[in-house]
Amino acid sequence: MISMAAYIRLHHFYAYLEAKHNPSLRHQPFVVTQGRRIIDVSPEAAKLRITTTMGIRQARLACPALQVIEAEADPLPAAERFWDICAGFTPLVEPESHNSAFVGLSLQGEIKVAGEKIINRLAQQLAVPFYLSIAPNKLTAKIAYLEAADLSLSVPGQKPLTWHQGRGRSSSPLKLKDREKPERKTGRCLIIPPHSVEDFLAPLSVNRLWPWPDKIHQQLQNLGIYTIGQLRQVPRQKLERLFGETGKKLYHAARGIDPSPVKGIYPPKTVQAYLQLPPEMDGCRTWGALTKHLLPMVESCAQELKRQGQACTRIRLLVEYKNLEEKCWDKQLKNELQAADQLLAAVKGLLTQEIWPSPITGVRIMLMGLKPAALGQLALASYLKPQRPRELEQLLASLQAKFGADRIFTGSEISIPRRERMLQLLTGFGDSPGEVIIWPAV
Repeated sequence: MISMAAYIRLHHFYAYLEAKHNPSLRHQPFVVTQGRRIIDVSPEAAKLRITTTMGIRQARLACPALQVIEAEADPLPAAERFWDICAGFTPLVEPESHNSAFVGLSLQGEIKVAGEKIINRLAQQLAVPFYLSIAPNKLTAKIAYLEAADLSLSVPGQKPLTWHQGRGRSSSPLKLKDREKPERKTGRCLIIPPHSVEDFLAPLSVNRLWPWPDKIHQQLQNLGIYTIGQLRQVPRQKLERLFGETGKKLYHAARGIDPSPVKGIYPPKTVQAYLQLPPEMDGCRTWGALTKHLLPMVESCAQELKRQGQACTRIRLLVEYKNLEEKCWDKQLKNELQAADQLLAAVKGLLTQEIWPSPITGVRIMLMGLKPAALGQLALASYLKPQRPRELEQLLASLQAKFGADRIFTGSEISIPRRERMLQLLTGFGDSPGEVIIWPAV
């Protein structure tokens, strides 16, 4: 088993979201902007050599009919669906941005065969073009993507991925031999086996060293170091003398060494439940019909939250409608939820805010933004039960002095409805005379 790192990048991601939000943009040349800066281009604009490095004025000179669209669509739901697909390969998913992620892989057998399987699955599940690069570490995987993406733009229609030595002016192209691009409708793949890392990096420009800013690249070129192969010839002591700690890292990077692991930071801690109705069922057309299926789900989620001592502050629903695309609702909650009836009410509030376009055939509930649940009545009462009345009075006075008498009071001061709810939770407690319940005001 070989440990490798993959870098996956979606192209035209933000343009795809805006075209989905506004169908009139489809098949039109347009750019997506954020604060007067181009963050993405449509496929039609890309064919006209418009890139994200251009200014808006320059892009309009290249295409007078170009539309400039300010980003409006929320990228997070689509990004998390992309990261979910990555998590189907491995638990080590490290998002870099909404449209890219590093993925830690443990490959068995031939690396090229494993790469073919991954790109096939990505082509089936992703709706936008993508690039996949696989290498022994994050550094090389990202550099491989930068090289492959740049070549695909500069050499349209080129079948094998190639790169040029040095600055690409006078040297001949170096073919990737057995690392050719698998032909796919939606994606490109470049695989760098461990034994080929140094050969791959050597002819590339030092500008490809992506973790470092342009200032470092310019300093290297001012010293006459134009390629990563030339950087490899510089002694470590000299690099450390010139660049300090950065020089040490550059020395290792020139040899394709990157000790930083792929961090498994996605998915974040969540509590989830799934519902998928069998194909023979026509789906649920009303909330009442759906409720009987949702009840076991929310009860299971509530039990898991209580087991972990957590409450959720955000809820996401992924709903499948019969013969239609999946729809996503994402809501930040004002209050922390933990009980099953609270969760069911939150789900109902999301699902009943509009008419269902067709029967619901599947629901996925994701409870997110988990945080420790607030100290409940039962836990507080259990803590206070062993205390003697005098000690409780002292504790009450201390708390009132610290938080204010209007915020800390005894159970006898609670209004009747709330007192009744509290006593239901404290069944069997409070029979002994002289016991006092301290309750923080909300």
